[in-house]
Amino acid sequence: MDNGKPPRRWRSVVGWNVLFLSVGAALIFIDWEAWFHLRAPFTEARWPTRFVPGVGLLNEPGAEVRWTSHGEFWVVQRANRWGFLDREPLTPDQAARTCHIAFIGDSFVEAKEVPVADKFHVQLEEIAARALPRLNISTSAYGRAATGQINQLPFYDEYARTLRPKLVVLVFVQNDFTDNHKLVVAVRMGWDPDQSPYVVVDKTATGAFALRPPGPAWRMLPIDAGELKHASPARLRAELLAQDPRYQSVIEAYLSRVPGPKLRKFLEEDSTLPIFGEAIEFTAFALDEFQRRVAADGASLWLLLATGMLNQLGDASDPLRVIVEDLAEARGIPIVSMHDYIVRQGRRVYDGTFPHDGHWTNTGHQWAAEALLERLRQRPEVCGA
Repeated sequence: MDNGKPPRRWRSVVGWNVLFLSVGAALIFIDWEAWFHLRAPFTEARWPTRFVPGVGLLNEPGAEVRWTSHGEFWVVQRANRWGFLDREPLTPDQAARTCHIAFIGDSFVEAKEVPVADKFHVQLEEIAARALPRLNISTSAYGRAATGQINQLPFYDEYARTLRPKLVVLVFVQNDFTDNHKLVVAVRMGWDPDQSPYVVVDKTATGAFALRPPGPAWRMLPIDAGELKHASPARLRAELLAQDPRYQSVIEAYLSRVPGPKLRKFLEEDSTLPIFGEAIEFTAFALDEFQRRVAADGASLWLLLATGMLNQLGDASDPLRVIVEDLAEARGIPIVSMHDYIVRQGRRVYDGTFPHDGHWTNTGHQWAAEALLERLRQRPEVCGA
């Protein structure tokens, strides 16, 4: 009698097939896991940090730093005695016998994605030794992810300056504007703007700017974990900041039109937002401070405009690039554009970045070095040549 159920024999066949498929899938997964662990030197990133008074958060000197995208790179480096992912610093006497160039910036200078030997400043040394040996170039790098030029001022004051560089190059990326504004950083990163782990700039009642050192008791903004089910962390942080009368007007204007803390899109759509206008003002102030310090030490200041999958400063029509160029031109600061150099070589900008991570590959670092070498050929006088 047909009771609507498949015959027992067919039920048995189906059951065995399901079992075989399940076992096969499990074996494939086990094989993949074994392959992954054999191929991957490590599976967890690690970057021990310490708080340096007057400077902020840096890597623990001598600590092993591990960084991976779990597919594109697995890189192990060791922080130097100053806490940067670079070679051990030269002595002042060693640097004085060269044309020393100091590079300062964020994650593109820190470059956890490639070994030290592949980083652009090291590659610049190597190609300059062959192409411009009379300049006798040496380099050092001072980079920390999620920092802007305001936060990086102590990198020059406390470290780079001690080597008396003849040239200081700020590596500028598009999110430096927002990284120079303590409130946008608070929304994005969660750091309390009144107790930040880095130097910040405050705007006084008279409209003047004042630098505030990093807070030794730096802390995160307290947001309710239960509310995360209903809103993003960035939104909750912005709403919390809006309760402070000092920040209420600028944050409320921000919340009313901006669904997320991304500068690029909303500068293109509406650059009249007070928070973005202030971000540009703070960036201009940071450039003034760098220029004043560097000039007082008898050195030159350049900007390297970074380009790639992340933080792209593109061609001459890019609105953020226009802003940077206007700021630099007003101060007489020369610019080196990676985008322009790459295009002149007939290459594609994105071929120099990791597709999923967005930072430079060793090829991207090579292109940055080549762009800088091209400018050094044109401006050898920065080395006194």
